[in-house]
Amino acid sequence: MKKRIVTLSLTAILGTSGVFVPLSKSAYASSFEEKKARIQNERSNVQSNIESKKSEVKELETKQNQLNQEIKKLDEKLLDTGEKIEEKENEIKKTKAEIEQLKKQIAEVKKRIEKRNELLKERAKSLQEAGGTISYLDVILGAKSFNDFVTRISAVTTIVDADQKIIEEHERDMKLKEEAEAKLNKQLSSLEEALSELASLKQELDKQIDEKDKLLGQLEAEHGQAMDQLEDLVHQDAMLAKQQKMIEQQQQEYLKRLEEEKARQAQASQSASKSSDKTVASSDKAAASSDGGSSPEPSVSSAAGSGSFIWPASGVLTSKMGMRWGRFHAGIDIAKRGTVPVYASAGGTVSYAGQMSGYGNVIMIIHNINGKTYTTLYGHLRSINVSSGQKVSQGQFIGYMGNTGRSTGQHLHFEVHNGTWRGKSSAINPLSVLP
Repeated sequence: MKKRIVTLSLTAILGTSGVFVPLSKSAYASSFEEKKARIQNERSNVQSNIESKKSEVKELETKQNQLNQEIKKLDEKLLDTGEKIEEKENEIKKTKAEIEQLKKQIAEVKKRIEKRNELLKERAKSLQEAGGTISYLDVILGAKSFNDFVTRISAVTTIVDADQKIIEEHERDMKLKEEAEAKLNKQLSSLEEALSELASLKQELDKQIDEKDKLLGQLEAEHGQAMDQLEDLVHQDAMLAKQQKMIEQQQQEYLKRLEEEKARQAQASQSASKSSDKTVASSDKAAASSDGGSSPEPSVSSAAGSGSFIWPASGVLTSKMGMRWGRFHAGIDIAKRGTVPVYASAGGTVSYAGQMSGYGNVIMIIHNINGKTYTTLYGHLRSINVSSGQKVSQGQFIGYMGNTGRSTGQHLHFEVHNGTWRGKSSAINPLSVLP
């Protein structure tokens, strides 16, 4: 009996039909090998991008470290300047206290000067009333006796000494007042000038630190964005590796089924050769019928849904796709309190189910809708009720809404991607495909 060989595309091999149609080895090779080559090529590109992104992250970290060192040095200078400012302020405070004390002393000196001025005025008045300048020699020569002479000399000496002392003290106090005032005012002026310079230096250091902090903030934002991109690339590579493994498993399964089909056909051909041509034809027809109805369902990479997407959970749309908090939000957020079930937005095959940095508990499903491949992502789940490689139908329960990963409050983060998941670069707006 002549074997009937039908050559199908890779989509037919991995389609949703339960009918097994064997391919020739060349068709089989071009089907799986082409897909493996395509994924390997994607992995090579992703891995190259990972290395490039790692270099970018390392460069940003080096810049951050350098900037942190510069800020540290500026902080040390600022601390030293602050201590000097405090020291100068204490010196100014002390000098001002000394000036206040000096003012009290000056006030005392002024009182003494005023008293001396009054005394000298009284002396001048007495001299005037006595008819002019008193001749101390006449006073001495007018002595009546030796004792009177000694007494008069002592009195004149006392008066002369007292006058001289008053004048000297007066001059000394005036000089002391002037010198003390000049010294303290000069010291205060010097301290205030130094304080002003330190204040200017502090202001300049504050300005430099603010500029460095601003630059550091920009670098941290760039570093965070680069880390997110690196994380996406690493996950993308992991997803491609899983897909590569799934294709290899499908390849092995197909080979096994192909060998089983060959053995069955050989057995059928051997049985048919013993019958008449009529029996052979009848047997051939029966074999053809058997080919279409009894073959086991093949392992597939994706299963078709109803042809469109449905909302994966009930709740309130709290965030749309786009820039958010300085970063790109690659999907939408649906929030609701309580125990909220999450459903597959379309029929397909689970490509990943587990933990993922940032997403917490996450599920990814690959869909083949109208000949086009999509991937949906369900993040921050409380629980996961499916496993990798499992086929799911549209609306099938896959888990519960949660608050795992980088999340603020219970919600579902839902993404839709063109083709396989390749990080944020492959994301499309879910609202463009949801009803």
